[in-house]
Amino acid sequence: MNLILCSENCRHQKDGYCCLREYGKITDVISSPCVYFDEREEDAENKNDKNKKSY
Repeated sequence: MNLILCSENCRHQKDGYCCLREYGKITDVISSPCVYFDEREEDAENKNDKNKKSY
């Protein structure tokens, strides 16, 4: 088993390590050097909420 250090905001990251158990889909995300990066859903939703303007 390989221990891959990870500090990304990815759903596969846990306690500073990548916990991807099997190969996933390769993403084309510019914001991360990892080809398997998949942003955490709850953080993505919060990010979208912050971008919405309240009047």
